[in-house]
Amino acid sequence: MTAPKSALFSRRAGSQTERAYGLLEEMIVTGELPPASQWSEHALGAKIGLGRSPVRDALQKLAFQRLVRIAPRQGIFISEIDYQGQLQIIEARREIEHLIVAQAALRATGKERQAMARLVQELKKLKRRHDMRSYLRLHFALTSQLGTASRNSYAAEFYAMLQTLARRFLYFHQKHHSELELICDLHIGQLDAVIEGQPEAARQAAAARNDYAEKLARDTIMELIAASEVTIKPVGKAAGI
Repeated sequence: MTAPKSALFSRRAGSQTERAYGLLEEMIVTGELPPASQWSEHALGAKIGLGRSPVRDALQKLAFQRLVRIAPRQGIFISEIDYQGQLQIIEARREIEHLIVAQAALRATGKERQAMARLVQELKKLKRRHDMRSYLRLHFALTSQLGTASRNSYAAEFYAMLQTLARRFLYFHQKHHSELELICDLHIGQLDAVIEGQPEAARQAAAARNDYAEKLARDTIMELIAASEVTIKPVGKAAGI
């Protein structure tokens, strides 16, 4: 059955493939397509109301982002959350985001800065209500906007992947310490610096945001380990959360 439009947010998409990607990505991030579940291209297409070709193309991007595993003659498997690598995801994002925001501060067009200013206003509105799904939509939009404005498609591609993985972790564990008002403020500070063309201030704001994300992930994982909900395997001498 095709998912009702109200259950999924409407992302602006220039093609059927982009629309398929946007719908499937959100359904994975929010658990509507549960971790470890198995699907066929046909079933996914029916679920979002799109044809086989855009769904197949979207799945290739989702596979690159480690959200799905495509097994020939078996189907599509939704990836489980990588608790073992979550802090590594944030570590990698920290470095790439420094580049993205600094370059965006220098290279964004006037139109792009206006679009970012609109995102800031939406984040301010979101502070008044705890709506994690709306936050996911804004997070997706600002990731795309910053990546485009950086004028570095290679960095932007990996940045989007890391953002998606971090977004999924946050959504699944939003009850563990997450403070949406603070998260919004951290994004606003970062976007304001980019809009004003201040690369160093943008880097500092990005560092503060990733510091918060790292502490949140670390605290959440430690709670899950204590509750025996996840197991983290030691990795050499540097093991430990």
